[in-house]
Amino acid sequence: MIRVVGLFVLSSCLVSTLAGAQEVQDATIADADAHQVVLDNEHVRVIQALAAPGHASPMHSHPPIVVISLATARVRMTAPDGTQQILDLHPGTVFWSDGMEHAWELLAGEVNVIGVEVKAANAAAPE
Repeated sequence: MIRVVGLFVLSSCLVSTLAGAQEVQDATIADADAHQVVLDNEHVRVIQALAAPGHASPMHSHPPIVVISLATARVRMTAPDGTQQILDLHPGTVFWSDGMEHAWELLAGEVNVIGVEVKAANAAAPE
């Protein structure tokens, strides 16, 4: 069974469009130990995030992205304003974001997610 998690679950405080936001480093730069590019072409950039318990990912950004969890994890998400939320991921959890800035800390399990950044969605984002 695939779980679909909408933006309302992540909370608007954790997801913000990048338009007009302060420049925050891309996930693959801010946290290269956990975020690796596995495919990049003119349509999509696919990243995989892998981390063991205790990993803390600093504040970073993602353009429009669909995220698919491949493992079970409990993650503390932190928004730029300091607001925090606990997110439970399970294999098959899927969600979409129009772009986000966040930091996260792995509290339990392992992070193993695939993120597909849709370049056409980024190009269509309002300035």
